[in-house]
Amino acid sequence: MLRKGLATELKWFLLFFVAVLFIGASAGYWREAAILALGLYLAWTLRSLSRLERWVNQARTGNVQDNELFGMWGEIAEDVKLLMQRYEKDKLRLQAVVSRVQDMTSALNDGVILADSRANIEWWNQAATEMLGLRQIDFGHRITNIVRDPRFQSYFDAGEYAEPLEIESYRNEGQQLLFQIHPYGQGERLIVVRDITRVAKLEQMRRDFVANVSHELRTPLTVVRGYVETLLDMPDQSPMLRRALEQMQQQGMRMTSLVNDLIMLTKLETDDRSAQQDQVQLHQLVGLIFNDGRAMSSENTQFINEVPQDITLQGNEKELRSAFSNLVINAVKYAGAGGGKDCTIRVFTEQQSGQFLLHVQDNGIGIDPKHIPRLTERFYRIDGGRSSSAGGTGLGLAIVKHVLLRHDGQLKIESKPGKGSTFSCCFPSNRVTRTLASI
Repeated sequence: MLRKGLATELKWFLLFFVAVLFIGASAGYWREAAILALGLYLAWTLRSLSRLERWVNQARTGNVQDNELFGMWGEIAEDVKLLMQRYEKDKLRLQAVVSRVQDMTSALNDGVILADSRANIEWWNQAATEMLGLRQIDFGHRITNIVRDPRFQSYFDAGEYAEPLEIESYRNEGQQLLFQIHPYGQGERLIVVRDITRVAKLEQMRRDFVANVSHELRTPLTVVRGYVETLLDMPDQSPMLRRALEQMQQQGMRMTSLVNDLIMLTKLETDDRSAQQDQVQLHQLVGLIFNDGRAMSSENTQFINEVPQDITLQGNEKELRSAFSNLVINAVKYAGAGGGKDCTIRVFTEQQSGQFLLHVQDNGIGIDPKHIPRLTERFYRIDGGRSSSAGGTGLGLAIVKHVLLRHDGQLKIESKPGKGSTFSCCFPSNRVTRTLASI
């Protein structure tokens, strides 16, 4: 069905054409009359198009007037007018939404910054002004030119935003800021800045408290253990007293181990990670750790060192030994626990996706997958009773995690109940000093 404007246009065209053709035919010039009618209609159409164009240009500048066009041209003009009115309504609605969102983000205590695909600042809220000192002249400038901390620039350019970045404010001394970047749209980024000064101070107080308590406990523990050992060496003791002294000695050793682990964790959190970076011979290091493992394992435990002898890893040897030793000792304690089978502990390396991996594998009882995400938490135990009897402190894997983080690495755990476990220490390949093609 034809629209009203087009139907009107066709009706008037046919009437005009028939009238001119009838007049021309009456005079004996019907061909000339037909050509004349078509020419006049074409001229009328061009004139209407010209008027429609002028009207649209006026409407584009915001001066929308009632059109005086006829037929389908008037109908087209009305459609354009309706579309422009809808556009203006949508525009006002979107502007209201944007203004409302900006008002809401301005009420946040967290700083919010919008950066375009070229990292230029498009908008920020009042909290960002207070935290970063942003001014109106900063609009359109790169965010990395405003926040000049090298760690932020590396974090921003890397494009890996799974973890937030914590840095000290360059503007307010003592203020700790947490940056979290969220990509969206066509390369744009939403930057959220939080003031975590209070949390950082509480965390520092916790570390100081743990460090001080751990150091203070060392002296009385040493005294108590010394007297217990002296009493155990005395002859003619009753079985009950000896059993009590042996339990006291065992728990004292366990407390000493716990204190040493707490002190180790505190050092890992507070010491400069760039200090004492050496080339560590991994094969030799694993061999020394295996010697310690054999001293506390049964005769049916087999140790397999498949680390190539020419591999060296850049890092702190003392920290790396602590991390690898924790993994091997855990394997010794739990490999084959309660199963009565021969235990095999295997250490090997490989290269995978630009990373160097050192695996500690055992054929032990395995771990239920639901526990794996929490294994590196402090004092987390899968089986509290068995862990205590084995002499564990619950801090071993937490130490491993912190050591690897200080070496730009991470810990990956794969395990199935009854099938054993594989703990993988993943390091960047640039920390290895030889070609890994033979691994």
